[in-house]
Amino acid sequence: MMYAIYHIPGVKIGVTNNIKHRVEEQQGYDVGEYEILEMSDDIDYISKRELYLQERHGYRVDRQLYKDLFNNNFIELNNMNINVTEMTTTFPCPVNKLKGQLMDNLGMSWETDAGDVIITEASIKWTRKRSSLFRNVYIHIF
Repeated sequence: MMYAIYHIPGVKIGVTNNIKHRVEEQQGYDVGEYEILEMSDDIDYISKRELYLQERHGYRVDRQLYKDLFNNNFIELNNMNINVTEMTTTFPCPVNKLKGQLMDNLGMSWETDAGDVIITEASIKWTRKRSSLFRNVYIHIF
């Protein structure tokens, strides 16, 4: 598998094995708004290099290596396995059942790199306006 270190100037440096899905579809950037810094099929190298480049460019340095994310990304809360990443939280729920799922979990909270997140009626309204763009449900953490 090939991994890419990407740079969104002024925002972040990250790693993905699917640039179109991760940077364009999930994070909403267009071609030309990001650059590929390096590519490798060596996940150990790319994981360490990402942290080095984050530090060198003055970005917040991830607490966990990319290669270790997949073992610990899922958090079980209220019988839901949510996937928490640096910029999004993904709920395992079809969009047409999203409102009910979130309403059933009002007050649910979890920790992210950006701080604690809590499901409120206001966050449900905000999420529903944006979720129709995606097949999965992503809550962006700003």
